[in-house]
Amino acid sequence: MKKKRTPALLLALVMLLGTMASGCSGDDASSAASGGESAASGGESSQEEQQQEDVTLTIMMDGISQMSGVQDDPVTKEVQEKLGITMDIISTSGMDVTAELNALIASDDLPDIVVGITPEQRSLLIESSSIIPLDDLVEQYGEEISNKSAGQKMLEYSRQYNSDGSGTLYFLGMCAGEDYDAGFPTLAPFIRWDVYESIGCPEVEDFDALLDVLKQMQDAYPETEDGKKVYAISGCLADAGWNTYSLSAAEAFIGFRKVDKYGLAGVNVYDPTNYINAMEDEDSPTWRLFRFFNKAYQMGILDPECATMKYDQWVEKINAGQVLYEPFNWLATENILGDPDKLFLPVTFESFENDAFTCSYVYTSGAKQYAITSSCEHPDRAMQLFNYAWSYEGAYTFVNGVQGEGWDYVDGVPQVLDSYVQGRNDGTIEAPLFSSFFGPFMNEDLNQPTALFRTTDYFQKYTCTEPVQEYCDFYGIEAPIENFNTAKYHTWDEGYEKILPAYTGELSDIDASVQDYVLVNLPKIVLAESDEEFEQMREQFMADINAMGAEQLIEERADYYHDTVSGMLEIENGD
Repeated sequence: MKKKRTPALLLALVMLLGTMASGCSGDDASSAASGGESAASGGESSQEEQQQEDVTLTIMMDGISQMSGVQDDPVTKEVQEKLGITMDIISTSGMDVTAELNALIASDDLPDIVVGITPEQRSLLIESSSIIPLDDLVEQYGEEISNKSAGQKMLEYSRQYNSDGSGTLYFLGMCAGEDYDAGFPTLAPFIRWDVYESIGCPEVEDFDALLDVLKQMQDAYPETEDGKKVYAISGCLADAGWNTYSLSAAEAFIGFRKVDKYGLAGVNVYDPTNYINAMEDEDSPTWRLFRFFNKAYQMGILDPECATMKYDQWVEKINAGQVLYEPFNWLATENILGDPDKLFLPVTFESFENDAFTCSYVYTSGAKQYAITSSCEHPDRAMQLFNYAWSYEGAYTFVNGVQGEGWDYVDGVPQVLDSYVQGRNDGTIEAPLFSSFFGPFMNEDLNQPTALFRTTDYFQKYTCTEPVQEYCDFYGIEAPIENFNTAKYHTWDEGYEKILPAYTGELSDIDASVQDYVLVNLPKIVLAESDEEFEQMREQFMADINAMGAEQLIEERADYYHDTVSGMLEIENGD
């Protein structure tokens, strides 16, 4: 992965010319309003930038499909043309990133850019001197990062929390700011709206009332048109990665967020600095959630096969029309059984004050953390790539495809092209490969998502079908998100979870034992035949995990979590 060096003087002169050109290009609202082909200094290649030496950068990239090497896609070619940079990708998909980083460090074969997902991975890279400080590079070549509010907060966060206490900038956050969909909430009680309409759209006061409504819906639609059994609620409790996530929407409406995969640890979102034992007693959040699903089982509206299903099997049942409730917006946009009138839409509760993370996530730190390695022979070009990804044109390109092919400016506002939407729908056009390698979630000048399929324009033009419009008319709103953005607490910073250091030694063994125990026993509790059996099983469950040392897991992290999140909130709020 080593590359031939360019004479330092020549490279410095070339980069100086590139920086001067970058400083002269426009990136403001007036540029966009006038037709706006150039929306970012990192985007429109100047003559001087094109004269830079073509280089190849190897990048360990997170959040993309399994692939390796240089791709032959339009975005790769666009970056080659604009920046003279060829991206040679190492995907982390399916990879044990920590083990891979250790192996690459030991063999002195790190790529030019690496990702550090966990605190342990970031500490490993810093302590081994495998990555370089980025402060000077950001100052010289990172204008598109530092000229945005999201970028400024990301840089401050990274220096404070991703530097092993040194205050040095080692990691650049990507996917930063507020992730927002102008059409649908991210998580909510999505129900089969056609079936809900068939029973007269009864009001839903709270989650107990939702169970009653779902029971009416299942009675009205007991099997699919092709004769398959229908259950109101299903899930994937046998999937170690997704088991409790199939219960997720319930969390939002009790003001709770778990910060592990199984619900032992969590926070009350009214005070996100307070790290709690979410299973401490029968009224603790996780038990309230499990009890809700047990009620559904006792009512005959919970699919008993959820105890043995994995995520893909659950989704297959949803798409086959065998499920009437699910919590995720990415499942809600599918046409059930190929019928555009059969779809999931989010029902509202008449009484709630907290919709937690149903609207948006805040990524002060950036959802992805990248660093430039000490073996990179072109760190300035690596920073140029990051700067491009943080420019609006670059972000649009990585997320939506090449300008003129996937998107373009319409009346001064970037919008997805009809031909691109059609191609994505009929399968003739593939989604961009690098849709998680971009800087800001929001265009702060236009106050719209850089992911153009999450904008108001996209919703109104492509997503607001006749059934969705009827839903909006029913509630007197313009988009479903309006039902879920009025509560006081509606954001969640994903960084709150990612700050937690891994357990080590004895605590690591305890954590593994508790996870295994939950995976085996949670389905049994959810499928308890009576309230009395549920309570007996709950008490035994708590006795067992406490005997394993579960309470130690909470005690180990509580103070660290409180102090760190308090500091993060100061950054988010600009204090």
